[in-house]
Amino acid sequence: MNTLERIFLVAILFSIFLTNPLKAGGNEKPCLKRDDLITVFLDFPYHNRFIRESIGIVNYVRDRQLSQVHVKITRHHSGSAGSNYVISFIGRQDFEGMNNEITFWAPGTNSEDQTRRGLLERIKLGLAPYIANTSLNDQITVNISEDFATAPATEMEDPWRNWVFEIYGGANYYEESTKSRFNSRWGFYADKISDKWKIRIRPYFNINTSSFENDDETVENENYRHGFHGFMIHSLGEHWSAGLFVNMLSSTFHNMDFNFETSPGIEYSFFPYSEATERAITLVYRMGMARNYYMETTIFGEDDETLLQQSLDLSFNFEQPWGSVRAGLEGSHYFHDFDANRLEFFSRFNLRLVKGLSLSFGGNLDLVNDLLTIPAEEASLEEILLQSRAQATSYQVYTTVGVAYRFGSSFSNVVNTRF
Repeated sequence: MNTLERIFLVAILFSIFLTNPLKAGGNEKPCLKRDDLITVFLDFPYHNRFIRESIGIVNYVRDRQLSQVHVKITRHHSGSAGSNYVISFIGRQDFEGMNNEITFWAPGTNSEDQTRRGLLERIKLGLAPYIANTSLNDQITVNISEDFATAPATEMEDPWRNWVFEIYGGANYYEESTKSRFNSRWGFYADKISDKWKIRIRPYFNINTSSFENDDETVENENYRHGFHGFMIHSLGEHWSAGLFVNMLSSTFHNMDFNFETSPGIEYSFFPYSEATERAITLVYRMGMARNYYMETTIFGEDDETLLQQSLDLSFNFEQPWGSVRAGLEGSHYFHDFDANRLEFFSRFNLRLVKGLSLSFGGNLDLVNDLLTIPAEEASLEEILLQSRAQATSYQVYTTVGVAYRFGSSFSNVVNTRF
C-alpha cells in the first residue's frame, strides 16, 4: 500500500467515525422548530461566523438554491476614508420578487468590531420584513428613539470638508548566515470623497536592500521606488465623469531618474453609476504627456524625452446571485511611433454552476511593445537574478483556475470556535 492509498484509507475510516458519533447525555436547551425558520444564504466573506452566532432566528444554508433569502454584500473602498458596504436582500421561493438594499458606511477610523456590529444591525433590519411574514413575527421589535424620531433634520457640519488623511510606514528585516534583506515603505494619503468629487493625493517611498555571500564574495543590491500619484475626478451626471491624473516616479527598477506625467480623461458608464454595485460597463479615454529623465541611456539612444500617449479602456463588472464577472480590455500607444503600443486584457470569473458546484478562473494577457525605458547596456547576472531592473519582453501571461464542490448537510447554523 503506497502513501496515497494510506491517506485515503485513513480519511475514509475517520469519516465513518465522525458520521456515527457517541451520543452525549445532558440537557439540551430548547430551540425553535426548524420548519418555522426562514432559510438564509450569506454570500460574503465579512464576519460570517459572527453574524451567524448573533442572529439565531433563521436557518443558514450553504447553497443559494436552498435559501428563501439570499444576502449579498459588496464592499467599495474609498481609500483611507473607509468602506461603503452595500447589502442586498434577494427574495427567493415564497419571497420571490421581495428585494431590498441597505448601505452601511464604515469610516476608516472604525475598529473591526465597530464595523462588524454595524453590518450585523443592518442585516437584522433587512431580514425583519421576511420574518414579519412568518409565524415568528411576534419575535420582532423595532426601537426608534423618540427624541431622534421627532428631532428636526439639521445639516451635518464637517470641519474637514470630507477630507481624510493617513500617514503610513513599515519595514521588515530578514537575515541568515549568507544573506540578508531589508525592505521599507512609507507615505501619505489625502482623500476627498463627495457626491461630485473624488480626489486623491498620495506621495510614496520605497527602499529595498539585499546582500548575498558566496565564496568570500559579497553581492549587494539596493533599489528604490519613490513617486507621487494623484487625481481629481468630477461627476457629470449618472453616465459621465471627467478626471485629471498626475504621476511622478523615480525608480531604479524602471531606469527612471525622474518622470512627470499628466493625463486628462473622460469616462462613460453604460449603466447609471447608482447601479455600479451590481453591474457596470465603462469606457474610459485618456490622453497624456510624460517627461522622462533616464538613469542610463535607453535602447533607443535616449537620455531624456517627452512622450505623448493615448489609451482606451473598456471594463465590465457584474455582481449577481449566480456569481461575479470582472473583465477589461485596454489599448494604448505613443504618438511618435504607433508601433510603440500595448494591449492588456484581464478577466475574473466566479460562477455557481449548479447546487454546490462553483467554478473560478481568471487570466491576464499583456502584449507589450512600449518598453521605451529599458537601458541599452545588458543587465548583469546579479541584476537578472535579483530582478532589480525591468527586462525586455513582448508579452506577459498569467492564468488561474479552480473548481469546488460542496455536499453534505444543507444547514450551517452551528458555530464551534474550539481550537
